[in-house]
Formats: sequence, structure tokens, C-alpha cells
Amino acid sequence: MKLSSCIILLFMVFASSVFAHDANKAFFNIQQKGNLVEVKSEFPWSIRNALLEAYPELENSKSKADFDTAFFDYVKTNFELRNGDSILKLIAVEEVLHNEHSHANAFVFLFEGHAFDAIKNTLMFNIYKDQENYHDVLIDDEHLKCITSPDASIVVVQSISEGSFRNRITIGLIVVAFYVLGTSLWSQRKKS
Repeated sequence: MKLSSCIILLFMVFASSVFAHDANKAFFNIQQKGNLVEVKSEFPWSIRNALLEAYPELENSKSKADFDTAFFDYVKTNFELRNGDSILKLIAVEEVLHNEHSHANAFVFLFEGHAFDAIKNTLMFNIYKDQENYHDVLIDDEHLKCITSPDASIVVVQSISEGSFRNRITIGLIVVAFYVLGTSLWSQRKKS
């Protein structure tokens, strides 16, 4: 009986270390949806510590509304989607409820806008000097992966709407160039 108890105990210790989320890593999936940009985020349990560090008055609060308001402000201050010199407007932060036990906290951020070319993400930098925020940006059915950290809090990405427009122009110019070249070669062969 003791051997089986030891095996179960070892399994539980190993499983918790394998499946526990790193306290200094957060994950973001960013996708354009019509005139909105949707950001699905997943934070470790330590997001609460970051919020309390930024808003110490929450320490004694029992109100969920106080935490929701503070979290919205925290996201608005520390997570920006930029389009040139302008910043897309954060319009909603919604918690995603899990049906099962989870060590992560999931949220969806909604931004008003149809294009962005840079991401500034300093979420949780106020509590971890080695914080890493992992981003997966879906642009035209391709995934762009990037990381922000205290050493590099802003990443430049290709603008979703401008990028696809530039790609279409480039492809169009290549097609026209091949057409002109082909027509030119065909007419020279015909003259010979």
C-alpha cells in the first residue's frame, strides 16, 4: 500500500509541475473580425497580483465591479493596438468562464477599428522583470508570432487592411509585367 501511495504522490507532484502555468507568461490571440479586433488572452494566476500592484486600493475591496473597472483600466493603459499615430479604442473586456478547474484566467478584449500596425503590451511588467507576453496574430490566414518583454514592449506588425491591399497591388503589377513581357516577346517572334 505504501508503494502505491508513493507512486500517486510522485505523479501528482510531477503533473502539477508540468501542467502549471508559468507565472510570468501570458498569451494573446489577435484577430480582425469586421470592424473590431478581438484579442483572446490567457493570464496565469499572478494577474491578480499585477492588478493589486497597480491599484492597491483593491486590496480591501469585496466588489467584483471594482475589480472589473480596475482591470479594464489596467488593460487600456498597458495593451494598445496602434494604427500609425492613433490607438484603437478598447471597448470591452470580458471574462471567459471555464467549466473545469483552471490555473489560467481568460479574457476577451475588443477594440474598435479595422487595421493596426503595432502592438504595445506591458501587461504584468509591473510585477515581473522577466515577463513575456506571447502573441499570435492572424493576418490573411497566416499566423504572425511575436513576443513582448520589458526589453521590447512594442512589436510592429503588417497592417491587416493595408497589408492585403499592398499584396494585391504587388500581385497585380507582377501580372501586368508578365503580360507586357509576354506580349512583347510574342510580337517580336511574329515579326521574325
